[in-house]
Amino acid sequence: MSNELTKPTPNPWEAYGNAMAARSIVGKLLRFTKGDYTAGTNDDDVPIGTRFVAVMDSLHAGWIRWQGNRPSEQRMGAIADGFQPPRRAELGDFDEDQWEIDDNGARRDPWQFSNYLVLVAVDDDELFTFTTASRGGLNAMGELSKAFGKAMRQQPDKYPVIELDVGSYQHSNRAYGRIKYPIFRVVDWIEKKRFLELLEEGNDGGSGNDSPAAALSESSPAATAKPKKTSKSTAETRF
Repeated sequence: MSNELTKPTPNPWEAYGNAMAARSIVGKLLRFTKGDYTAGTNDDDVPIGTRFVAVMDSLHAGWIRWQGNRPSEQRMGAIADGFQPPRRAELGDFDEDQWEIDDNGARRDPWQFSNYLVLVAVDDDELFTFTTASRGGLNAMGELSKAFGKAMRQQPDKYPVIELDVGSYQHSNRAYGRIKYPIFRVVDWIEKKRFLELLEEGNDGGSGNDSPAAALSESSPAATAKPKKTSKSTAETRF
């Protein structure tokens, strides 16, 4: 017998919020894939050492539901607005027999925890949105958030200037070699005001992209092969 619970239908306010969250992307998409930073529809290389201003008030976090390797629903919100991502237990889809099978033959939880953040290039003020649902990417966002949260007690009107870097570790299964992950090194702090204005202009002008969730489809959980433990499911519980 299935343990599936009836999932409440979003009310008009929730539906509107989900729609607006999906439009929160500005500028070019910035991704970290297989050890490289790439941006835009052509996946242009972004060199290690490139510097950006991290517009921390734009940080969104929450859950994206995947179906057929495409995002079908999201529960995302702005951390600056006090948004608290729901717990996985509140999202439904508990029957693992109904979960899709990934490229490694394991059942995959359709709900994946995700972040996205607007960055402004130091050199030319170009706007980017960094999107991630990987463990390494979420850890990088978490470390950046901790640094910002600590610093804002003394300098609430400043954003961190970050420098892109890459770390790595040897996987426990040596057949997978070294696993790379993104690092955002905080190298300076800068006044917020101008970058908030740039963000507002970017939101008004639109980006020509669908959503951060849609952008993640190219590196969706099913599309990215990862080492798997021998178990029925590959669910990873956050919150």
